[in-house]
Amino acid sequence: MKEFRAHHSRWRMGLLLLAALGFVVGGLWMAGVLGEGPDPSSGSRRISPELVPYVGWLCVIFFGMCLLVIARRFFDDAAQVEIGRAGIKVAQWSDATIPWSEIRRVSVWSYQSQKNIILHLRRPEAYPGRGIAAKLSRANRMLTGGDIAINLVGTDGRFDDAMAAIAHFGGHALFD
Repeated sequence: MKEFRAHHSRWRMGLLLLAALGFVVGGLWMAGVLGEGPDPSSGSRRISPELVPYVGWLCVIFFGMCLLVIARRFFDDAAQVEIGRAGIKVAQWSDATIPWSEIRRVSVWSYQSQKNIILHLRRPEAYPGRGIAAKLSRANRMLTGGDIAINLVGTDGRFDDAMAAIAHFGGHALFD
């Protein structure tokens, strides 16, 4: 079996780019930058006319930041998840490859039909995370019971292929 590698899915990132751009344009319209904004009294709910531009600017700021993150991922060719002889590397977590000897157990956690691969490490402090993944690691442990969650949503990798690679390279003994 060859090593498993998952990269950002260009077509999914492209769809997200278009959606975020649509929300930015909609926010600019609500703020009145692209002509007269929507009539807040039309529709089933009434909103104060003074709030409509603020809601528009909030959309522009939030989805504009999303647009930047998605655009960066669109042009990122690096593998996001690598599973091979040396171990597992999760780019969102760190640049380090976690060797099989440091992985105590692998489990699956799912929520609303989205499956996550959960790594339970022998020494989690030896493989600290970075960025938002590290900041959310405590909540992740409380929710999943594991140290590192691997989610393949937004990548070209398949969950079943990743699990097969873990079983092949890491051994079936890692699974409960």
